[in-house]
Amino acid sequence: MGPQDALLVSFVFILITSLSDVLRRKLNYPNLPGYVALAGMISLLILILTIRDGVYRPLINSPLPVVELKVDEFSRFFTLIISILAVPSLLYSFSYIREESRASYYTLLLLLVTGLIGSVFSNDLFTFYCFWELASISAYSLVGFRWWHWEPAEASFKYLLACTVGALTVLYSTSLLYGITGTTNLDELSRILSKVGSSQIIAMSAALMIIGLGTTAAATPFHMWLPDAHSAAPNPISALLSGVVVKVPLYMLTRLMLSVLPFTNGLSYALIVLGVASSLLGNLAALIQNDVKRFLAYSTIANVGYIFTGIGACYRLLMIGATELAIDTAAGALSHLAVHALSKGLLFLCVGNVIEEVGSRFFASLEGYGRRMPFTAAFSLVALVGLSGIPPLVGYYGKSLITAGIAYKLEDLFSLIVLALVEANFALAAGYYAYFVFRMFKGRFHISREASKTALLSEFFIAAIIVFLSLQPSLLVEEARACAKTVLPG
Repeated sequence: MGPQDALLVSFVFILITSLSDVLRRKLNYPNLPGYVALAGMISLLILILTIRDGVYRPLINSPLPVVELKVDEFSRFFTLIISILAVPSLLYSFSYIREESRASYYTLLLLLVTGLIGSVFSNDLFTFYCFWELASISAYSLVGFRWWHWEPAEASFKYLLACTVGALTVLYSTSLLYGITGTTNLDELSRILSKVGSSQIIAMSAALMIIGLGTTAAATPFHMWLPDAHSAAPNPISALLSGVVVKVPLYMLTRLMLSVLPFTNGLSYALIVLGVASSLLGNLAALIQNDVKRFLAYSTIANVGYIFTGIGACYRLLMIGATELAIDTAAGALSHLAVHALSKGLLFLCVGNVIEEVGSRFFASLEGYGRRMPFTAAFSLVALVGLSGIPPLVGYYGKSLITAGIAYKLEDLFSLIVLALVEANFALAAGYYAYFVFRMFKGRFHISREASKTALLSEFFIAAIIVFLSLQPSLLVEEARACAKTVLPG
């Protein structure tokens, strides 16, 4: 059993889901495509758990360029995060998507998840590009799923323009690397480039990768598409966008910067500056938002910045030979990525419960829902506590390990400034998460009905994982360390 088998099963379920619309009409069973899609998603999760580590070439005798898939600790870590968040998002959709085009929605959702998982398993830059485009096209379509409203149509088009430019930038960078080495395979690139060493073309290729992947990850100043996409998308799609879609480019960026491309002076500073700028802009912009989904979107931009900063700090530590601390810093970035994916995905679903009841995304309309919707409020608290990073809960460890990596050799003025800005951003974010909790219980909420059972079940699933990881944080941190050791050189 290899990743190609899991992807094949996923494509089979995609086909069955699209065809189930005909049967749905005959049986008058509206949610049939959803149940088929859920069965496919659970099957995919089970298959991922059983795949053995290794390199797989499903088209070994094909005249096409080599398609190679790789399973290791690092890729498995990301695919599990994608699958764990995708299952409850799909379950949540049962009570949320009521349009006649249900089969189209669930087919696109399965295509999105398949594209994301294929991107993570790809051990070849061109294969990554193909799977990433599959995921992106599905995401554009899902953001604009309710295209008859102006807001989702506009947001989808803006998302399409920004991220197509980002993807083409990655493709152009890939062509430069192919021109130098004659391959796009990540393992072969690492082997060849380690002998070639750094050059202006390789440095340019690395810079273009940062720009292209940074655009699709919504890092500042390439973030413009994200607030609109988050606001306009259906609530479960907002959870996936924030939780995993913006994280997959960070996966490839981490692999390329830390284990494939030769180290280049200045790139660590570029990554750290982009990270700090994203954190600062995201947090400051979040403070002035009246729309709760835009507030959460800008918070996502800030958290992408923390991960960028962690990758940059790890890159810098590797360049000066502090390998053990580099592993800890990379583990911190990966731990924070996982906690943010789960917590922000959960918070988007919880906020979606309230928006569905009141028909508004403004904070003033949502105030006091903690008094009337106890389960939604409890799950929201779990998510907010996870995001705030309060010790000794699991969100604290990722931030502390990133901070430790930045603080190494504080006689460097640059490190001192970055450390101060990062700590200030952590405190600012914790402050507005606390204010969010205050507004949950402030004032009177006029709707007394709790969310549907399927929505609450999907949220309980994610909240239970966050609580478990908070009780056993070493499980996540040690897994993140294993991932870091897999991807870091040596």
